[in-house]
Amino acid sequence: MLTSILINLFERDLSKLEQEIAAYETQEGIWKVPAGISNSAGTLCLHLCGNLQHYVGAILGKTGYLRDRDREFSDRNIAREDLLVLIGTTRRVTLTVIADLTAEDLEKLYPEKVFSGTMFTGHFLVHLCTHLNYHLGQINYHRRLTQS
Repeated sequence: MLTSILINLFERDLSKLEQEIAAYETQEGIWKVPAGISNSAGTLCLHLCGNLQHYVGAILGKTGYLRDRDREFSDRNIAREDLLVLIGTTRRVTLTVIADLTAEDLEKLYPEKVFSGTMFTGHFLVHLCTHLNYHLGQINYHRRLTQS
């Protein structure tokens, strides 16, 4: 049951991420960093996709994805179309890998140490879902702030 809930939530929130990036009036707006804001929507988008492609795709799905976390936070001015393709790829990878997980897989320890200790795979996937939703809220705020 947790697998179907996670699929529903990741599908919903990755679709919303796509909608938010598409809703920017200009390409430049995606990359603005107003005073008091740490990251642009583009940076957060790269971070979310890299995060999911690593922790879900590479670690659980053995996709071979190699994360470059530093680039997630340093790359700039990537075309909106490229961001949308990246989100689509991330959605397909995330949903495919989660769909293939069994109830037993969710009860196993997550295969990579995260934070300061061990965590069950199901727990970590819920964390990743809330992480996505947290940054999605930041992107929505960023878009409304920069387009007002």
